[in-house]
Amino acid sequence: MPNTEHPLLAVKNVSKRYGDGCPFCKENTGPGHNRNMCTCCQTVWACQNISFDLYAGEVLGIVGESGSGKSTLLKLVYFDSDPTSGSMHMHLNDQPSSAAVNLEGEDCFQFSAFKKRQMRNTLLGIVYQHPHLGLRMHISAGGNIAERLLMADWRNVGKIRQRAGGLLTKTEVPLERMDDAPRHFSGGMQQRVQIAKALCNEPSLLLLDEVTTGLDVSVQARVLDLIRSLQAELNLATIVVSHDLGVIRMLTTRTLVMKNGCIVESGLTDQVLEDPQDAYTQLLVSSAL
Repeated sequence: MPNTEHPLLAVKNVSKRYGDGCPFCKENTGPGHNRNMCTCCQTVWACQNISFDLYAGEVLGIVGESGSGKSTLLKLVYFDSDPTSGSMHMHLNDQPSSAAVNLEGEDCFQFSAFKKRQMRNTLLGIVYQHPHLGLRMHISAGGNIAERLLMADWRNVGKIRQRAGGLLTKTEVPLERMDDAPRHFSGGMQQRVQIAKALCNEPSLLLLDEVTTGLDVSVQARVLDLIRSLQAELNLATIVVSHDLGVIRMLTTRTLVMKNGCIVESGLTDQVLEDPQDAYTQLLVSSAL
């Protein structure tokens, strides 16, 4: 872990509920009750009081079964959804991109819609499980990257095309396919275009949401190898959301385990997977063996 005074990302007591909530929600939901829906008011707590820090260059895994809240948490960090409560702060530690957005030490969830867009366009990158969420399927691969660069105030067409071509080459997309639309690509190549698009503005934080789900095993391996090599080369702070413990083991240094919207265990990835303490984590690990 780098020696920095502040974490790059500090998430504190973040909750997301769907419904009005009631005084009995906390005693009716959570891992101890094996549900995230309140039996009194039918409110669903997708996330409850989630806190974690992420440092520059660190790779954090978030693992759990479907419905555990891990993808909801990623959406909150990327401003795809608004939290019910909690805070999120970013400290850029004098990185070059810090000039793009003045964070002022404030709660990022309280920023205006314009400032949140600025953060998404300059400081954050995301690769979705389903490529159609991150790509315009009828626009060329190069055009998808160019669109993101334009949102970050790139204006020179030649430099934009050069940047797009370089990233597609780095992510193993043949340069001769640069002007082809992603709808004509395989699933693995679509994911590689998403990765190139996510990295084009040199983000401070990369978010990966179930990036290998639905891919053939051989394609999964190539995509994971690519992500691991890029992360090491660029020293990117990364959050990896997955239900696959193999992905978590391969990519991450530290892991959070979520169940019913709550964190039930956290620690170094090797420690969590080799010597799980929580009964749910033990079940996850044993199921993967």
